Amino acid sequence: MMWMLLDWFLGFVQVALVIIYLYLTWYHGYWRKRGLVTAQPLTLLGSYPGLFGGGSSFIEDLSKIYDKYKGKHRAVGVFLTREPQLLLLDAELAHEVLVKNFNDFRDSLTSSYVSSTEDYDIYVARNPFFSKGEQWKKRRTEGGAGLTPNKLKQAYAIWEQTSNMLLDYMDRALKEREDQIIESRDLCYRYTAQAMGDFIWGIDAGTLSGRVNELSQFQQVSMDWVSTAFQNLPRFNSTAVAPILRKLLSLRFFSQASNTFYLRLTSDAVKLRQSGSNLAERHDYLSHLLQLQERGASLNDLVGHALTVLMDGFETSAAVLFHLLYTAKQQEKLRAEILAADKNISYEQLAALPYLDQCVYESLRLTSVIGFLLKICTRPTKIDLGNGRSLSLEPGTSVAIPAYQYHHDEAYFESAHEFKPERFDITSSSEFTKRGCLLAFGDGPRICLGMRVGLLNVKMALLRILSEYKIEQTKKLEYSADSGFGRYLNGDIDLKYTKLNK
Repeated sequence: MMWMLLDWFLGFVQVALVIIYLYLTWYHGYWRKRGLVTAQPLTLLGSYPGLFGGGSSFIEDLSKIYDKYKGKHRAVGVFLTREPQLLLLDAELAHEVLVKNFNDFRDSLTSSYVSSTEDYDIYVARNPFFSKGEQWKKRRTEGGAGLTPNKLKQAYAIWEQTSNMLLDYMDRALKEREDQIIESRDLCYRYTAQAMGDFIWGIDAGTLSGRVNELSQFQQVSMDWVSTAFQNLPRFNSTAVAPILRKLLSLRFFSQASNTFYLRLTSDAVKLRQSGSNLAERHDYLSHLLQLQERGASLNDLVGHALTVLMDGFETSAAVLFHLLYTAKQQEKLRAEILAADKNISYEQLAALPYLDQCVYESLRLTSVIGFLLKICTRPTKIDLGNGRSLSLEPGTSVAIPAYQYHHDEAYFESAHEFKPERFDITSSSEFTKRGCLLAFGDGPRICLGMRVGLLNVKMALLRILSEYKIEQTKKLEYSADSGFGRYLNGDIDLKYTKLNK
């Protein structure tokens, strides 16, 4: 009897393994049947084994495929777990998908993730980055109206005040250390947290006004918030093998604790502003949120818009800034431009400083905070493969655009791994973007909503720091892959700041 049970069990296991194998490999002939080269090697878990551990990341897995097939094909077939995906190896093709043929690829892959969590991940569902179709268009239009150049010009005093607070904090921090070193990752997060807290909610976030190295509640919650969101993205990617797991495991991008915090913060800020305080006429994003409320937006809608701006203006801005401070190779040339500018520089003048703009975009290119874009085919269309060949795509097929790989490809950027801001003097950033090879903020109608806020954050901080301090590296740091978005400096960024003699 025992042997019969054992035989039955082993037979069951064999059948189960066959079923699992067939399930995982069912679509592996998908691209070959359509005449498209399929990237090899494949594992049972798709083209990106880093999603499941194994010592690599999504960015590194993409690089292996990209380096093998670039220059030979405009696109190759890959698999996100078991789902067919098209990987674009030609930057011009990426521009067609993002801009020229946008209506064929309106949605991002992340919007498909949210559909299974929108009942409880309510603020992610209200973020244009995670939205699709008409909901994306509505939310982007509503939120973006508060981020126009004119709106930011009116709110410019917020960044002037925040940058003054930044210098005051640095002065206090340096007085506590004889070696003149400040850990600059934390410094940059403090600055962007202070700026975003003031701009979005009209509050003092306490990150620059408190004691040196003291962690305010706003900064702690915001750090945990973005960390949770970025760490969970690979989990959503890996569950493409069985999307039902997202619901069963209650996967989410934003934690309930952070949702509760930002809901209370937004509610309190709205009530204070509506109470007739002397801040009633203040020009900031909260004033825009109040206008949306008057047009029928709910409190949850306001929180969703607020967190959309925070996502763009807090973590990613800080990342670009601390990479720039660490590099700082051309700081003398940049400082000369800054010191030659008007002491009370205006919003328009800051945006128009040419070398500052070049340095920022070169850092954006090298760092590639958003290392890839994942689009969804939303209606039947064709992709031009070159040499008179085309590929028909079905709605629902995902398309991967490897921004990090374009940014580091010698075919597009000479000496691609070197920090050379002057390349943007010869060829403007907008021209590189039109070629499809510079996607620092994405491109097309879904270009980063907070692009102008991010640039203002970074440029103002650089302007003020470099006008007061010389920056020196104290140790060499390695770059390593993060949770899936890009590659970041690894470890504490201890920089030496020496006060300039003017």
